[in-house]
Amino acid sequence: MINWINEMLGTASASDQCLTGDLAVLDVRDLVDKSGNSPADTKKKIDQGIDMMEQGKRVVVCCDYGISRSNAIAAGILSLSRGISLDKAIGEVIHATGVQSIKLEPLRSVRNALQASSVGVADSSLRVLITGGAGFIGQLLFSELSNVVAPSRTQVDLTAGALALDLLVKEHGINCIVHLANPHVYTSNYAMGETLTMLSNVLDVCRENDIRLIYPSSWGAYSAYRTSELFADNNLPIFPKGPYGETKMLCEALINHHRNLYALRCGLLRSSPLYGETSDRPKFIYSFISKAKRNEPIKTHRYINGEPKLDLLYVGDFVSAIVAAIEIHFTGTLNIGSGHVVSTREIAEWLVNKMGSSSTIDYRNIEDYVANITMDVSLARKVLAWRPTLTWEMGFGRLLEISGS
Repeated sequence: MINWINEMLGTASASDQCLTGDLAVLDVRDLVDKSGNSPADTKKKIDQGIDMMEQGKRVVVCCDYGISRSNAIAAGILSLSRGISLDKAIGEVIHATGVQSIKLEPLRSVRNALQASSVGVADSSLRVLITGGAGFIGQLLFSELSNVVAPSRTQVDLTAGALALDLLVKEHGINCIVHLANPHVYTSNYAMGETLTMLSNVLDVCRENDIRLIYPSSWGAYSAYRTSELFADNNLPIFPKGPYGETKMLCEALINHHRNLYALRCGLLRSSPLYGETSDRPKFIYSFISKAKRNEPIKTHRYINGEPKLDLLYVGDFVSAIVAAIEIHFTGTLNIGSGHVVSTREIAEWLVNKMGSSSTIDYRNIEDYVANITMDVSLARKVLAWRPTLTWEMGFGRLLEISGS
């Protein structure tokens, strides 16, 4: 099928059966579908397409699949023939064809061939883009920053490709991306693939535009350790368990690969479990509060290696660590947490006492192991000049105030 951009210009796969009659085919398969095309070779293809159109021919630009090279060259033809910016031409190509997954490397070749420059402010001030800006962390981070852009998923769907994000980055002159976007349900095997796709597209944009990345990983990267309590410093090898922890492991591996291969500048902040007024996680907290309100029995868990203990961190404290990492242009990896653990039974007892509840507390045995991880935050304190401000008791007091308990 030919995707017509206007009455004179379209794109298609070179094997398309519709390429017959009076159509003029511009075959761009001799260009590579990645970086490396010379500006001269790329410009030659664009000029050929314009010459055909000036002869009154209907031009179809063809590559193997009719996705990247063909649409990139078509955008170049549109830009040069109509005297519009390349970014505007790309937008028209996307709108007309519905193809959003155009690779950034062929577009860079076209941009170089046209000597196009990105739109942006030529100063060194921080201009931050947040993916997942409507989420638990994103909303609070957005309120703490100035000169920040937080596109919705409608504006930038990271599962559909990198192009929409790339255009937005160029439009606003972004020089730092905080990647918070995740699938809504992020603990399944299906979400693993979607999470990696989203991250891969963000990495493409960072590499293409030489943008610094801030990425929040998780204590879940340590979740397979079987100890009664483990102090996790930055040198502790990650050792995950389950889809979420394994996803974080793969994301960290992909980031490290880009660090090594492309000199990606990334601040990776590995946080302990987060909680706050605008989230329903960790869910056991709200289950305990609900049962205490109704004076119902509360069941905590006891694993083979003991009671579960969590290094709970208030979301505002994690956001302040992100802000610090942005402001000092941090690159590297840091563990972020409160530096202290509390057992779920201690939490239940505190809530029952604080709420004046008559709930009883008992154990349910779980035939499995649990990771009891305390984050070593000494390096984060030194590098970011940061420290957590709320103890878990203070944070839970806020939760009770919000819930009216």
